[in-house]
Amino acid sequence: MLRQYIGQFLNLLRDDDLHVRRMALVTLNSTAHNKPALIRDHMEEILPNLYKETTIKLKREVEMGPFKYPVDDALDNRKAAFECMYTVLQSCMDRVNIFQFLDHIEIGLKDVPDIKMLTYLMVLRLVHINPNAIMLKLESILEPLRDTFQSKLKDICPIGQEVEKVQELKRSAMRAVVALSKISDIEKHPVFIDFMKKLRANKETDLLLEQELQANQASYDDMVFSMDH
Repeated sequence: MLRQYIGQFLNLLRDDDLHVRRMALVTLNSTAHNKPALIRDHMEEILPNLYKETTIKLKREVEMGPFKYPVDDALDNRKAAFECMYTVLQSCMDRVNIFQFLDHIEIGLKDVPDIKMLTYLMVLRLVHINPNAIMLKLESILEPLRDTFQSKLKDICPIGQEVEKVQELKRSAMRAVVALSKISDIEKHPVFIDFMKKLRANKETDLLLEQELQANQASYDDMVFSMDH
């Protein structure tokens, strides 16, 4: 019964109203998660609208007393679009052009912290399902990761956000790096070699790398133990 309304629903992804599109994206995400069969045959129509939403920014300044704060009215829509991409990665990946998908992951890697963390999760997933595509895009993935590690607090988060959020962003980025390091023969790639040398040369990122490597090994050991018992 729901199939007969899919065309009307897809039109909402192109609506001029920002809020209508956001609700359509939320519905799309839920559908991709719970009823992927409803949308699998429509991915060619869905993805261009989804990708377009990841690029839209509507910035303005809001005055609060003597201060001005930046606001992006399209941020919630971009978050919803990247959340959809993450769900599509799990449920409809066989209907996706991987290189177009990666082009928009690259965009997310340079966005605000919440979106960056979503794209780190997608990198983690893609390392397992399509490492060859990751290798072909390696340089453009590593560059924004490097920028995250080199950024200062004021560069990552607006005024008033906690230091802990910045630390979690860097931990999430490092988990993506550890996942990348597991790809076969990546240790021979000159771009990755240079990237890792620079991480190791910095005390903060070297310590963070060691912590994530240990956590990764502990998770693996726990998995093996549970399988043996």
